[in-house]
Amino acid sequence: MDENYVFEIEDATWGQQVEDSEKPVIVMFYSPTCPYCKAMEPYFAEYAKEYRASAIFARINIIVNPWTAERYGVQGTPTFKFFCHGKPVWEQVGQIYPSILGNAIRDMIQYGEECIRKTTPVGQDITGYV
Repeated sequence: MDENYVFEIEDATWGQQVEDSEKPVIVMFYSPTCPYCKAMEPYFAEYAKEYRASAIFARINIIVNPWTAERYGVQGTPTFKFFCHGKPVWEQVGQIYPSILGNAIRDMIQYGEECIRKTTPVGQDITGYV
């Protein structure tokens, strides 16, 4: 992966690099032994280079950073999650056609901000359990 455009993040740096980002952040959750992740990496790096002015591209190894993967319900790799102002707004799991990923990235950069504005946050204290 082109390290100039795709940042490696960890549980410890997640908040600063994703939640506090002013730009949209596209994260690839991966594991080093995942063949589908390896197949998607060149395309992810290509999109990172293409959209570097509009979004942050990062990847996180779920094997050594299980807390973040669990926090966001990642159950398979690769999982691509899009964050706007630190909030997850879209995800895609598995190896997909690169054009689908590219279109999703373009759309999230273009419309993700609007999605956040039209979303009502739900407090963490709301639960279905009594």
